[in-house]
Amino acid sequence: MAQYNLCTSVFKDLPNKHELTFIVFDIIDFYPSISETLLNEALTWAKQFTKITEAMLEAIKHARKSLLYDNTGRPWMKKDTNNAFDVTMGSYDGAEICELIGLYILSTLQSKLHIENVGLYRDDGLAVLRSLSGRQADRVRKQLTEIFGNFGLRITVETNLKAVNYLDVNLNLNTGKYKPYRKPNNEPTYINAQSNHPPSITKQIPTSISKRISSLSSDKDTFDQAAPLYREALKRSGYAEPINFTPTETTRTKPANRGRKIIWFNPPFSKAVKTNIGATFLRLIQKHFPPTHKLRKIFNRNTLKISYSCTKNIKSIIRSHNSKIISNEKPDASERKCNCRTSRPAPRR
Repeated sequence: MAQYNLCTSVFKDLPNKHELTFIVFDIIDFYPSISETLLNEALTWAKQFTKITEAMLEAIKHARKSLLYDNTGRPWMKKDTNNAFDVTMGSYDGAEICELIGLYILSTLQSKLHIENVGLYRDDGLAVLRSLSGRQADRVRKQLTEIFGNFGLRITVETNLKAVNYLDVNLNLNTGKYKPYRKPNNEPTYINAQSNHPPSITKQIPTSISKRISSLSSDKDTFDQAAPLYREALKRSGYAEPINFTPTETTRTKPANRGRKIIWFNPPFSKAVKTNIGATFLRLIQKHFPPTHKLRKIFNRNTLKISYSCTKNIKSIIRSHNSKIISNEKPDASERKCNCRTSRPAPRR
């Protein structure tokens, strides 16, 4: 949610919005297009701001080796390459590499195009410039395309826009307002209030939705226009609590204190279990690690915490099981039989 708050806070601080225009760009196939050369350039650039040891570099590059193999046991490689270098999607490591590359790209854009207000989240980019003529906008578009081309990346660009849908928010320079945005035919859905989830999760859903929609709304009127869609979705899921506009307050970031080392116990939650697992667990801590115990400093109520985990529902388990069966039954392409109608040898070309 931090990226949305940052986006709206920067938008609110823009002076003379009616004199500005948006430039939106999207990186095509961002993760697969990141090359080893681009990663090395980004790491060299990052060394200006933080210490990166040779051991760190070796670990980062070693983690780029793909572990995918085909049916014959050969390792998977990208087209036109002879190594297993890859940036995987859906992993924390891949996201961090993507963030590093993004920061390097933003630094280059600011230095070469002198754009102060430019942001990039994964493959979605947004910049703000003074209103440009058609020729000037086309020149900026070509410069953007050239810079990304030098990185081995391809982009799509839209220029001279007064209103954009960026991430989950609509930004309008003409009105100076912003509001929640959802793609067409994308109805919000939430877990049912009676579902087999910990009460600490289900009770917080209406409050979380209120905070999120409020943070994406420039004022109460904008919130009231967007709220009915989410109220109806919550009602369908069995929630009676209303959602209300709560103005977002800008708070100063407190200096980070040294974090306490905490050991988490994550038992799976189920309403069918009558025993209060959490209370029993905490009582066991008090029983087996009293104040006089030599390990009390390590195992106590401040260092041992409990948080229930959610397991897969039956629908997802069945879907996963069925997809595994289908993939196992798929015929091997290397053993494809001849489709001739007769048993005579097929003619050779």
